[in-house]
Amino acid sequence: MFYKRIELRPKIQGIQIDSQMQKLFWHFLYALDCNGQILKYYKVIQEENVVLYATAPKEDSLDEKYDSVYVREDREKISELFSICVKDCGKDLGSNEYCECEKRGAMEMRTFFQDADSPFTCCDCGNPVALYELPKPKGAEDFLCVRLWRQDYCAIDLLWGNSFDDRYTGRQCTEPDSPLSRQGRIIAQYVADGLGYPVYYHLVCGSGEEGQTHTCPVCGQKMRRRKMGENEIDVCDECKLSYDANCRLRAQAFAGARLFFGRGRLFSGNPKPSFCFFCLRGIIFVFPLQNSKLCAIIISKKR
Repeated sequence: MFYKRIELRPKIQGIQIDSQMQKLFWHFLYALDCNGQILKYYKVIQEENVVLYATAPKEDSLDEKYDSVYVREDREKISELFSICVKDCGKDLGSNEYCECEKRGAMEMRTFFQDADSPFTCCDCGNPVALYELPKPKGAEDFLCVRLWRQDYCAIDLLWGNSFDDRYTGRQCTEPDSPLSRQGRIIAQYVADGLGYPVYYHLVCGSGEEGQTHTCPVCGQKMRRRKMGENEIDVCDECKLSYDANCRLRAQAFAGARLFFGRGRLFSGNPKPSFCFFCLRGIIFVFPLQNSKLCAIIISKKR
């Protein structure tokens, strides 16, 4: 991830930045976001000139050759009044490297509630793939549908993690025929059709014991285990679905917690619950409330 400073230098001296211009700046950033040229963290700052700060997946992500129709239109409008000067501020050392493979054999489509990267991951190197390098979904001029799907998925995943195993949200992420999964699988297929190689749609967890290959939830066949960078995934080449290898169903963690707190008692004979809890990506934190003391008990580790 690279930090970019986009300075807009006025071509006309004394130009006033009105509300319509501000909307144009924000629309330009939004169009770049929808095309995958920048990620979701961006700002418009008034310095000596107007400066747009954004994060980009690659060093050359803002090159005009990657522009969508909408980015090109906004860039032309801004260029009538401003010179667009892009400066690299540096690289985020804690961010993911993006795929640089010349050829890819397959990709996986996945995300999670805090993810800001592209939801497409190269199955060869295990790194995310910049959206603008991929064929656009059928009938689209950018990747807005991918952005909206990721936004929905992140919201549902966050709700699932914080709701102590809510059934509806859990089904959205684990079942192949849920509305969220159907939408994602359609997008994955559109992208795969333009690439000529498979794009697997990732489902959270799965059936089977740890160490064993998963069974496809659609066709019932044993899935094939393959490398993805330094990790392994189980894939169904027929149904284009994938699971993390060796994962365990996150619901087991919640079930264990329910058994542990089966009668709603914690260090107390009081039949009413005397604790509060929250869950973060499969880690259940429980806080006893008795005597106003706080302590955290980790019931299960992150899968």
